[in-house]
Formats: sequence, C-alpha cells, structure tokens
Amino acid sequence: MFGESTDDRWEPLLGKLPSGQFEIGKDGTGLLVVGFDGSGPSRNALAYAAGLARRDNAALLIAFVETLTSATLWFFAGAPIIPDSAGDLTEDLRTELSGVGVPWRFVSVRGDTARELETLAASCMADAIVVGRSRSPWHTFGGSVAVGLAKRARRTVLIVP
Repeated sequence: MFGESTDDRWEPLLGKLPSGQFEIGKDGTGLLVVGFDGSGPSRNALAYAAGLARRDNAALLIAFVETLTSATLWFFAGAPIIPDSAGDLTEDLRTELSGVGVPWRFVSVRGDTARELETLAASCMADAIVVGRSRSPWHTFGGSVAVGLAKRARRTVLIVP
C-alpha cells in the first residue's frame, strides 16, 4: 500500500505548483512565525523554530510585538518616549541566527501580542506560530501569550518551555 505505485492518481505533486504559491496540506513546514522579545523563553522558542526550519528547509518570520501598556513606553513631560527595542533586538537576532543557515526576516509591530502574531501568521499564510512559555507569575492574572494563542489561533501553535 505504501510502496511504489504506478497508478497516475497517486503521482506526487512535486513541481506541479508554481513557485511561491501557497499549498494546503503540503509535507513539512514552509514558514514559521516566531514571537521574540529577547527573554529566555523567547530565545528557546527561536532556537527550536530555527532547528525546525533548518530541517524542513523553511523560513522564519520573527516578530517583536510591543504592547502599548508595556514598561517600554515611558512618558516625559507628557510626550511618550519609546526606546528602540526592535533595533536592539536586531543585533541579538543576527548573533543568535549566525551560522544556522535559515532565511529569516524580523518585523516589529504594536498591539496585543497574541492577536498580532496570529494576524502576521494569517497574512503570510504561515504553517505555525512558535512562542516561549511564560515563567512569570504575573501572567496568571492577565493570561499568557501562549495560552491566548492556543485558544484563538487558527493554525498550529508550538509552545516551547
């Protein structure tokens, strides 16, 4: 049943789709969206996603989501001062991914983290979203990003410890 088949109906689809076209139900991963904020759990998620992408010959879309209620938004004389967190993370990513051999792109967006990661994954037709598990006790009150994604996402969510 699983051996070689000469039946034309079972011919593999390899090479039958134009390059760049999204394929539903393909073998392996094509694109992974990774939530990254520089924390330990997000670094674990990045390392896992990079290994998975390397093995599956896939690409990474690494996203930093800055919430407007985060501690990175400071006010001075009534005007918001927003540090260049995304710029700082770009150098971290270059260091983390050097020598891995995986194509990647970094984007920075603002909003609700779970919602923004899902929106990015939907717009790029990503196969999965990879995030780190929060170890903070504060997330028990507001809910973690991983739990929010697991409840609402329409694609596979990998939660890396």
